[in-house]
Amino acid sequence: MVRIRGLIVRQPYASMLARGEKRWEIRRYSTRVRGPVALVSRGLLYGFAELIDVFSASIELLSKYPHMHRVSREELEEYAAGLDVLYVWVFSNPLPLPKPVKVSYARGAQVWAFLDMREVLNTLEREGLVREASKVIKLFRKASRWRRWR
Repeated sequence: MVRIRGLIVRQPYASMLARGEKRWEIRRYSTRVRGPVALVSRGLLYGFAELIDVFSASIELLSKYPHMHRVSREELEEYAAGLDVLYVWVFSNPLPLPKPVKVSYARGAQVWAFLDMREVLNTLEREGLVREASKVIKLFRKASRWRRWR
């Protein structure tokens, strides 16, 4: 089984990341993960994007770039809950799905959900999203850890 990482993101942000309307996901912590990830919310897959960088930023700095993260200053302050800095997870190469599809992952997952690649591809094909399944394969083949799958 080939597992892919799915980042759990609240709606509407999951679909905004998948469409490239939101490039920065704001989190309270950093991550070492890089590469393609699935974007999921409440058991639905909205698309994929590549996590290419992470950096820390103050709320002051973040408030100057709302077009990148789509969050108001007030929401940033509330989310930070007294923290001096937040972390910006930078995404590129979005691959949205025309419609969200149901996926399964372990109950209790809060940040990362591990998805079975074959199950995801089979689901996309069953839903008539053959072209998107092909694009997903290409996206993950570019990542070095994916090359072992083939």
